[in-house]
Amino acid sequence: MTTNASESFNGVLKRSRGLPIQALVSATYYHCIAMFLKREEDSKNWANEAASRFVPKVLRMLRIRKEKGKKLNKKCSNK
Repeated sequence: MTTNASESFNGVLKRSRGLPIQALVSATYYHCIAMFLKREEDSKNWANEAASRFVPKVLRMLRIRKEKGKKLNKKCSNK
């Protein structure tokens, strides 16, 4: 988790290189706010789209595994 967060933050700083410190801090602040707002909007959409407790990625995984499970055959091993 630390590596992923640090790489994300480095990506923010990469776009702001060469700026004065005040502009760098301001750009970083507004970028973080934009990310938080996007995340909030996504989570509201998830809640509105489905009456499920799961996020879309987990729902896709469950759907795929359900389809794979339908193809399984069971056999009695007591014979």
